[in-house]
Amino acid sequence: MTGRKKRIVKVGLCLIRGAHVLLARSHGDRVFQIPGGKPEAGEDDLTALIRETAEELEVSLIPGTDRNVGTFVAPAAGRSGVEVEVRLYSAEVTGAPRAASEIAELLWHEIATDAPFASDVVRLHILPHLRDEGSTGP
Repeated sequence: MTGRKKRIVKVGLCLIRGAHVLLARSHGDRVFQIPGGKPEAGEDDLTALIRETAEELEVSLIPGTDRNVGTFVAPAAGRSGVEVEVRLYSAEVTGAPRAASEIAELLWHEIATDAPFASDVVRLHILPHLRDEGSTGP
């Protein structure tokens, strides 16, 4: 055994409104994450993001508005020895996000404030990156 950690790859939607970013909590989870999920076999990141946001948020990405924000890695929430890699994209959407499918709750979190209720990848990497970039939305 090499001691390498298992890595889960996910794509995520960085949806910003004003000074807030959208976070989601799945049924049975206690922490908030960036909305998104795992690509299925043969899916590229954008195809997976379109599918996941339609399923979880009931919104559609507006073609041509997607932008790669970055890739962020941290320990997976509640999974010892497992890392999560989030390939984060911003995009404009049609419709208002609503909790659907496995999503229990949505939260517009102020980017400038800490989020002790969020996953490590959100708290330690994504929120600081958004702060450093001075991210704001419509």
